[in-house]
Amino acid sequence: MNPGAFRHRLVIEAPVETADGAGGVTRSFETVATVWGLIEPLGGTEIRTEDRLVQRLTHRITLRAFSGLTAAHRFRRGARIFEIRAIRDDVPAIRFLTCQCEEIAP
Repeated sequence: MNPGAFRHRLVIEAPVETADGAGGVTRSFETVATVWGLIEPLGGTEIRTEDRLVQRLTHRITLRAFSGLTAAHRFRRGARIFEIRAIRDDVPAIRFLTCQCEEIAP
């Protein structure tokens, strides 16, 4: 893969859970790193949940290998949030990662 294809600036965020004092936790996200990657739209669907229509947009995000990246992390690009559904190590010798992601509607 041509490194020049990585034209999207992405923030990698990790989940942080804080006790809420009532026996549960509150989940937030903190920035771990900022990287360059390639976002490629794959498709979308609409589903009806209760009383509204919800869009599910899927994307493939490719970036240089990032140690410790898991499906618990997520990507952010401006106001857009991409939850990681699967991670694939494409070519171990070249060290790129391909992530199947779902964009979360604001």
